[in-house]
Amino acid sequence: MNIRGMIRFSMVDFPGKIACVVFCARCNFRCPFCHNPHLVLDPDSQPRVRMPQILHFMQSRVGKLEGIVISGGEPTLDPELPGFAKQMTDMGFAVKLDTNGSHPEILKSLYEAGCLHALGIDYKAPSGKYNEIANSGISDIADRVKRSLAFALENHIRLDVRTTVHKNLLSFEDLQTMRSELNSIGVKDWNLQQFNPVDTLDEAISKTPTYSELELISFARKLSSTKVRGLTGIYLE
Repeated sequence: MNIRGMIRFSMVDFPGKIACVVFCARCNFRCPFCHNPHLVLDPDSQPRVRMPQILHFMQSRVGKLEGIVISGGEPTLDPELPGFAKQMTDMGFAVKLDTNGSHPEILKSLYEAGCLHALGIDYKAPSGKYNEIANSGISDIADRVKRSLAFALENHIRLDVRTTVHKNLLSFEDLQTMRSELNSIGVKDWNLQQFNPVDTLDEAISKTPTYSELELISFARKLSSTKVRGLTGIYLE
């Protein structure tokens, strides 16, 4: 796989498990708030972590780590994802995939191969604004993401649904629409994420005021089954 970053130890990226995190190059979205712009726009600028190095490290952590998070970028763009996920599963690690949900058919194939144990899916915007914010150029992108969410629920795959919120992109009314859309799919728990102004794909957005933590908490309280996740991964109340 084209891996361009690695966190050897994490207690927040795979809820309930101690995990390693790897970051894949490339993405088919161009979200202005993306905090991994180099992986999206210029992955070759980042040092490549070779597969033998990753496999050696994971082998040395059998019995110590419980899982691996495959993040990005967008992992489902990498044709070597199925083989890598199987290697990790065969070594005894649970696999969590962080994805934008644009390829539900790949999620299905991973699950059917027994190589998918948890999902983190970003729900970017209300359906009518999805491409405006994600800049994917995929005409049916909102439908694809909804299919990914529905597949996870139908198969009882552990699911973390989150939305990065910036005042320039999403209003409270947008969040209300998104809550209604998630309810219609069957998604109960939803996390609003505080915008991180560091090293974003759109430099201008990092200089634009956004919602405070208190404002996001107020929004969450008005929406059902919704929490706020701060920049450190800790839930705010």
